[in-house]
Amino acid sequence: MNLSTLKRSADYALLAKDSLRLKTSSNEHVQQTVRKHIASRLGKLRGLPQKIGQMLSFSAEQNDKSEAFENLQESAEPLPFAEISAVIQENWGCELDQIVKHIEHHGKAASLGQVHRAQLQDGQEVAIKVQYPGIRQAIATDMKMLGWLSLPIGNLNQGFDLKGYRSVIMDDLDEELDYHKEAANQQEFLKNNAHSDFVIVPEVNTELSTEKVLVTTWENGDTWAEVQQNWPAETKQLLGKRLLAWFLESLFDHGLLHADLHPGNLRFIYHQKHPKIVLYDYGSVYRPSAEKRFALLRLIQAAMHQHESPLGLMLALGFSEEYLSPLSKKLPSLCRVLFEPFCVEYPYDVESWNLSTRISDILGNDRLNFRVAGPPDLIFLLRAFHSIRNYMSGLNSNVSWQRTIQPLIDKFAIEIAQVKTPITQSNEDFSSMAKHLKIRVTRNKQVKAEITVYASGIDRIDQLLDEDVKKKIAEQELDLEKIVAEVRARGYTPGPVFSFEETGKEIKVWLE
Repeated sequence: MNLSTLKRSADYALLAKDSLRLKTSSNEHVQQTVRKHIASRLGKLRGLPQKIGQMLSFSAEQNDKSEAFENLQESAEPLPFAEISAVIQENWGCELDQIVKHIEHHGKAASLGQVHRAQLQDGQEVAIKVQYPGIRQAIATDMKMLGWLSLPIGNLNQGFDLKGYRSVIMDDLDEELDYHKEAANQQEFLKNNAHSDFVIVPEVNTELSTEKVLVTTWENGDTWAEVQQNWPAETKQLLGKRLLAWFLESLFDHGLLHADLHPGNLRFIYHQKHPKIVLYDYGSVYRPSAEKRFALLRLIQAAMHQHESPLGLMLALGFSEEYLSPLSKKLPSLCRVLFEPFCVEYPYDVESWNLSTRISDILGNDRLNFRVAGPPDLIFLLRAFHSIRNYMSGLNSNVSWQRTIQPLIDKFAIEIAQVKTPITQSNEDFSSMAKHLKIRVTRNKQVKAEITVYASGIDRIDQLLDEDVKKKIAEQELDLEKIVAEVRARGYTPGPVFSFEETGKEIKVWLE
């Protein structure tokens, strides 16, 4: 073991110590302090640890806990310029000033390299991305330490096909460490978005780009924090709408998805009320096969219209039949929740999604089965989707997901219909689920009020009831959270939810 690997292993030991302290402490002040220590260590380790930190920094589930990791998006500590310039000159085979007229010495640090703004001798403004010296060896050490690395984000090593995950992560990192491949990815994105007035893809300077140095045109814009703080609400609303449309088009139409959409890799331009995005860093991409793309579209369509068994479609996506089949009865309600934004006709507020709690209630003791059933490469789709969801939340952008995806479903209707699913014994489809939630108020057996909403309204029942009714429910000692959790556990099937009667007034809630 060489000295650098030994030091990195020692840093991991300190990271593991902080992680254990975070896990065992119940004091919020201590937890926040430890998170800052962990974030600092992740940034200094660079490589895979910093990538983990960037994912932590952009978490919708733990916004209050992710602040400690925000610096990893934009301002992690860069390497001294002398080390970076040595890499550039070695790759170019000449002195820096023969090609560069001016270069900013303080770079923007990323996980595998850092970027410096520069001006070439011909006057062109460029971004020069330089790979950290020794980063490949550091990544190899990271993968050996993956068990420790999982601690800060909750025991990733439990229940996962670690061999499969290591393989797909290593393949992805191998591509990210070859800037020739990243340049090819970037040129493909440029071609796909050539006619877009929304996405700006910097052009690659192929003459100056090498395996460890990537040179592109310089493109700037507002940071994510500046968008949230300074942009008008109507522009943020439009930005969210266009982000979602671009994401779905990239996935289903182009079959090429940017898989690392944290805020450090995006800039935003506010141009005459028409928002644009500048997209950086094309090392990590997701290329689903046509079969998987159309299987996913068909699964979303099945959830929207509540028909067809989800099991066969999920197997076509690469899920393990061994682990998924035992929970086939739960899959319809699970998919309806997972794809809920596409299943409603109105603009959807992602803040109301509450995915973690609802999925936990549906799956119960089968949570581990579902975790291990998923194919390892799905991690890149989920990472990208998670980012889009967080942007929508941060923008307060409520748009119609159903209306956004419908043109793609129409465009690929033939391909969707031709998706072949593995033969299964499951007949579990969405027909067992209720379609509507009903709330009826009667007085002296006369109906005074009645409302009908989507069955998913049960997950927001407290928002549908007025304060007087909620007060009466509390007096009846009815636990709404427990009642809703039981409805999820039974798969949102039709039937009574709760009812009570008091002095001639009856409140009745049911699914049908």
